[in-house]
Amino acid sequence: MRMGLFIGGIGSAGSLESQITQILEAEKDGFHSLWAAHIMDVDIMSMMCLAAEKTSRIEMGTAVTPTFLRHPVAMAQQALTVQSIAGGRFTLGLGVSHKPVVEDRLGMEFHRPARHMKEYLDIVRTLSRDGMVDYKGQIFSANTQFTIAKRSYIPVLLAALGPRMLKTAGETADGTITWMTGAQTLKNHIAPTINRAAEAVGRDNPRVVAAVPVTVTDDRTAAYRQANDYFGRYGQLPSYRAMLDREGVESPAEMALVGDEEEVEEQLRAYAEAGVTDIAAQIYPVGSDADESIARTRNLLRSLIGKL
Repeated sequence: MRMGLFIGGIGSAGSLESQITQILEAEKDGFHSLWAAHIMDVDIMSMMCLAAEKTSRIEMGTAVTPTFLRHPVAMAQQALTVQSIAGGRFTLGLGVSHKPVVEDRLGMEFHRPARHMKEYLDIVRTLSRDGMVDYKGQIFSANTQFTIAKRSYIPVLLAALGPRMLKTAGETADGTITWMTGAQTLKNHIAPTINRAAEAVGRDNPRVVAAVPVTVTDDRTAAYRQANDYFGRYGQLPSYRAMLDREGVESPAEMALVGDEEEVEEQLRAYAEAGVTDIAAQIYPVGSDADESIARTRNLLRSLIGKL
C-alpha cells in the first residue's frame, strides 16, 4: 500500500506558499503522494503547477476537484496543463460534491449526479486522449479541438461511494478516492463493487485511495474530541452519512485512526487488507503542542513507507 498525505480536510491548508512547501517536504520525506482538497481556498491545480516545478518524484492529486465549478472542456484543458509541467505525476480527482454545497453555495441544480459524472468523464477522457471531442449528452455537450501540441495521459479518480458511481469509476476511470469511509466499508462495499465493474469490462483492478484522519497520541479522549471539532460537519452530508452508517458508527470522529504507534499501524494494516491501494493521511494535531503532535504522527507514517 502506497503512503501519501492529504491536506485540506480540516479546512485551509495554509497559504499558497505553505501548501507548496508541504509538497516539497512530503517528497523529501519519501511519501509516494500528496493529495489536496479542492475547496474554497487557493486553486489547487494552479498550486500544483508551481509545486511541480520544484519537485521531481512525488505524485500530486486533487481530492477532489468539484465538477460543477468547471465545464469538462475547461477541466481537461487545465488538467493537461498541470500534467505537462508535472511530467506525468499529476492525478485528477473528480467529484460531484454534495447537494447542499451545489445548491446553497453555488446556486446550481444538483441533478442526476451519476449521469452528470458519466458524461463529464467521457468528455474529459476524450479530450485528454484525442485532443478533440464531438459529444452530445443529456447534460453536457462539447464540440471542440485543442491546439495543445503535446498531451500526456491523465489518471482520473472519482469520489465514488455509491454503487452507480463506483460502477462508472471501475468501467471508465482509474479508481476511486474516498473520505469518511472505514476499513470494513472499503472491504465489503467499495473495493468489491469497483473491482467487479472493472472486471466486467476486462480491466485490471482500479486504485482505491482512502483519505483518512490520523493522529498518534496517548490521549484518546482528547483525540476524539479534536476529531469531532475538525470533522463533525462531514456527518451532515448525505453521501458521507451513508458511509458512516455502513460502518456502524455515529460520528465522523470515529473514522479517525487514533492511538499510539503500534495501534495506528495496526489500523493502517486493516486498510491494506481491505483492498486499499493508497492511504492519504490527513494528520491532525492533539494537545497543547501541535508541532510535536504532528511530528509524532508524521514520523510513524514515514517509517511505514514501503512496509504496508
